Amino acid sequence: MIFFSHIWDGVLKLASLFAVVMLLMTLHIEDRLESMGVSSSTATFVVVVLLMAIWIPLYRQGLSTLAAWLYANVNLGARVSFSEARQLARIFQLDLSLKWVPLKEVRRLPRPQRRDALLSALTGLMPHRKAMLI
Repeated sequence: MIFFSHIWDGVLKLASLFAVVMLLMTLHIEDRLESMGVSSSTATFVVVVLLMAIWIPLYRQGLSTLAAWLYANVNLGARVSFSEARQLARIFQLDLSLKWVPLKEVRRLPRPQRRDALLSALTGLMPHRKAMLI
């Protein structure tokens, strides 16, 4: 099961997971391991571990920022930079309690005030959030 907070988070998680699976399948990692004498079940386990070892850092270090940037710019209409989106990703992602902060009330503000409202909310909410690994 894949947990996600907003639509962009879900779409990017699924797309990136699919891309990594396709990459591993294209490289025939499981077949190569089996040809080296590794049992089928062990080869499958290694592929799953490799999948997670590639996907988690890829998502956490890059795609989560893109998801936060898309959510802030498209859904909330706040023009934020990628460096600001990197910070905002902490509140737009699920925390350990599987909750996130949608900040939908920001859409009611005039466009010039939305970015500042998001950054202000970030400052107030950050100490109370415990980030989830994925």
